[in-house]
Amino acid sequence: MADAQIKIVKTVNFGSGLGGRRNFVYYEVFDTLGTGSVGRTNGGVYELGSSSGIYGAQLQLNQSFSGSIVWQVTGSNSNIVFASDEIEIDTRITRHFTTGMWKIDSDANQMIFYQENNATELGRYDLADSSNSPSVESVFRRTRFTGSI
Repeated sequence: MADAQIKIVKTVNFGSGLGGRRNFVYYEVFDTLGTGSVGRTNGGVYELGSSSGIYGAQLQLNQSFSGSIVWQVTGSNSNIVFASDEIEIDTRITRHFTTGMWKIDSDANQMIFYQENNATELGRYDLADSSNSPSVESVFRRTRFTGSI
């Protein structure tokens, strides 16, 4: 089974001197070996506030991904400024699983885990009893749900 995907938000603060440049902000994502995982893109980049110079983007990555995001912005004087940050999702997954809400859907015999915002679904598991029959009572086993919702 392939690893599940998770959405995370990454931000960068280039400072107010580089505010209002959203169309000139790009990012790339590299794994720990320096291999590109997300090619240079401007897709989904947004600015927090008006001309703050703080930009963000939502990434969808493998839940076991570890690497870096490299940001770049081109200033009005054509100078390019770079910034980077680490991306380690494993610790975030643990945090979400331990701080976010979970619920049992008795109609589907599933347990659903949410990120700490209690709204974004993190994972869904089929529940079964000791004879491997779907159940929410006397649960003996949970298996990662791989179907569609």
